[in-house]
Amino acid sequence: MSRRGRLQSSVRGFTLIEIMIVVFIVGLMALTISLSMGEDKSKSAPRVEARAFMQAAGFASEYAALNGEVVALFITRRDGDDSTNHIWCYDWKRFRDSAWVKLPEDSLSDHCMTEQVQWDLVVEGHNYVYDPDLEVQPPVLVFSPSGEATPVEMALFEQGTGASEAQHIEIDMMGNSHWREEDENQSSSSSGSN
Repeated sequence: MSRRGRLQSSVRGFTLIEIMIVVFIVGLMALTISLSMGEDKSKSAPRVEARAFMQAAGFASEYAALNGEVVALFITRRDGDDSTNHIWCYDWKRFRDSAWVKLPEDSLSDHCMTEQVQWDLVVEGHNYVYDPDLEVQPPVLVFSPSGEATPVEMALFEQGTGASEAQHIEIDMMGNSHWREEDENQSSSSSGSN
């Protein structure tokens, strides 16, 4: 047999079955890696709600300072599909003509969180308890035009998850807002880039 004939007989291609097995193994590895990384925590419901609240609180604080009006957060609770869960809603009102009135339509609107998101509030050092018998709930958080605010701590969490998944927001007496988990993420990413 010639040398060329020997080379051709020793070189052979992959069969369709072999290619399919390799593709299957690569797909399985990709699936395993994506499952081990877990879900994207930046899109979790408590995190999304915390981001929305921080933006609204920042706007309310600036609105109070710029317009010279007191602005407050009011909470309402609606029953969800499940009797143990509640849908938490909040809106912002300004104090005008001796009454709480809605902010202008082009500013903050009422917001209801998703049913799976629950929250715990501590207002001025006391656990907040929603009173369903009151027709109008008292304000929970008040921003004054001078920049001062009601000290509030809140934890937003998904029903049935551990405390490690909760998002914690604190607003101090000087009106400064802190989102603990976001602050930790920013400090760890800035220290990692140094």
